[in-house]
Amino acid sequence: MDHQTGVIADGVLRVLLVDSDEHDGRRSEAALRHRLGDRVHVTRAHSLAQSIRELMETAFDAVVVELRVADCSGIATLAGVRGAAPTTPIVVYARELDDATAIRALRAGAHECLAKGDMPAHALARTLGFAIERQRRLAALEAARVEAAHRATHDPLTGLANRELFLDQLDRALAFGARYNSKTGLLFVDLDGFKAINDTMGHAKGDTLLKAVSARLLECVRRSDAVARLGGDEFVVLLPDVTSRRDVSHVKDTILESLRAAVELTADEVLVVEASIGSAMSPLDGTTAQDLLDAADSDMYREKYERRRGRKLTPRAGVAAVGRDDEGALEHAGSVSHRRESRLRAALAQGEFEVFYQPILDVVADRIVNAEALLRWRDPDRGLLSPSSFMALAEDTGLIVPIGEQVLRHACASIVVWRRDHVGGAMRVSVNLSAVQLRERGFEQRVAAILDETGCPPDALTLEVTENSTMVDAEMIMETLRALKGLGLRLVVDDFGVGHASLTFLREAPVDGIKIDRRFVTQLLLDQRDQAIVSSMVRLARGLGLDVVAEGVENAEQSQRLARLQCFEQQGRHFSDALPALALSSMLASRARTPVSDAGDAGRIRRPEALGA
Repeated sequence: MDHQTGVIADGVLRVLLVDSDEHDGRRSEAALRHRLGDRVHVTRAHSLAQSIRELMETAFDAVVVELRVADCSGIATLAGVRGAAPTTPIVVYARELDDATAIRALRAGAHECLAKGDMPAHALARTLGFAIERQRRLAALEAARVEAAHRATHDPLTGLANRELFLDQLDRALAFGARYNSKTGLLFVDLDGFKAINDTMGHAKGDTLLKAVSARLLECVRRSDAVARLGGDEFVVLLPDVTSRRDVSHVKDTILESLRAAVELTADEVLVVEASIGSAMSPLDGTTAQDLLDAADSDMYREKYERRRGRKLTPRAGVAAVGRDDEGALEHAGSVSHRRESRLRAALAQGEFEVFYQPILDVVADRIVNAEALLRWRDPDRGLLSPSSFMALAEDTGLIVPIGEQVLRHACASIVVWRRDHVGGAMRVSVNLSAVQLRERGFEQRVAAILDETGCPPDALTLEVTENSTMVDAEMIMETLRALKGLGLRLVVDDFGVGHASLTFLREAPVDGIKIDRRFVTQLLLDQRDQAIVSSMVRLARGLGLDVVAEGVENAEQSQRLARLQCFEQQGRHFSDALPALALSSMLASRARTPVSDAGDAGRIRRPEALGA
């Protein structure tokens, strides 16, 4: 870019010069060529009509306009040029140009105005450069505005509409239907076993699957329909102006058939996925957006339950990753799923699930203030398994409800022992909740019964909920959270920052704190953006009167940086792995006997060397 003229230094500037006066036109063209040399190409037009034809046939970088031409005069000349080239920078270079006319010209779309008698011709090139630079900046601002608006209304991974945009589209469709007495259909799509893909194959392949599913959903609908991703593996399809449930069922069957085709992840690896799809139609199932979403969501869960209970799964049900030479294995996917569910039920009945605890440390006081209860499965054949290997199946089958109650009962009993033995002080224990548990009717009564049964003080128990678990049935789940809070226990939003919870949720939900997801902590020292995000989260939490914990702390440098950002409660392998209850009891007893100044590395918990105070 030429800093004096603002024009492209390594290209040719195409300028349309509109001037009926031959002498003035040659003088203006000579001035541009004298300043820019071969970098400018000037096309002359003697009338408004000729200039419009030139602008319709050729792309120009700028236009220089004399307001008085052969077939027009004044601001009308400028308006005609502007109409033919609305985004091209225009410089008015007129013989008769008073202040009032110049102001009118600027308001009509001119970027710069020059009077021929007041400004020498060689000033035209510089003014033209200023006009081009101004238009470039305006275009950049507009592009940024459009991009920001798109990001605010679309899912960044798939490009589909997000929840906010979809609700607006659904409201409009329902309003149209009410006015013209038409029906609106809705499909709620949930991928079966998707969590297992992320856990066993990695998030990159999970993202590839989500993109492929998004593309297939778009192929199955009309241009007038809408597809959105609510979060995770949940999609919704809006079908405005349908005539009957048969229309909705037809689209549903089309989607199911489309999803049965394998998704190619790599050259030698494909993925087969099936979905549970619930449907609803207005006005029969509701007349508001939330009513229709609730009806479709309930239908989806009913279908998932009936298919599971009745074993109506096709041989390709669920998710299976296979090589191209292993397609015969797909025929056994249903029976494999059944065997996995039976094995999980047996594990629950035989007491193979164990609860481990990972300490949460106040790094300033060098004190354990909390311990997160983490589920493990001690399989006789496969050894100790983490939740990633079985949690998706537990949620799909509903077994997460009794398993979760077992974890909750163990955690409450453990905290009672630690407080009774005076080794944990006022330490609390945290238990993760699944969305399936939160949707269970009477869940808060079960929690109250466990607190009473174990003698655990309510304020010693913290329940952690993820952001995405509150997306569906939000109103019902909010009531459940309020009821749980009414018991006197604490509520924390887990994995904060990676889901879709809004500030409104943080303001309205009865939560006491947030846990910053480990993904931000992992890159804290490498990415300034993650550091800025963590800092913003901490300030947000403090401003809302919430506690804040960072999870996934792997080393002293991360701990120190978090402390400088005013995040003092931290959790991760830097301090301790997850430990069986007895091992944590020994650690707590050891720390209770050892003064802080002499604690050293007792129990593998290390005090960060420098907090940057």
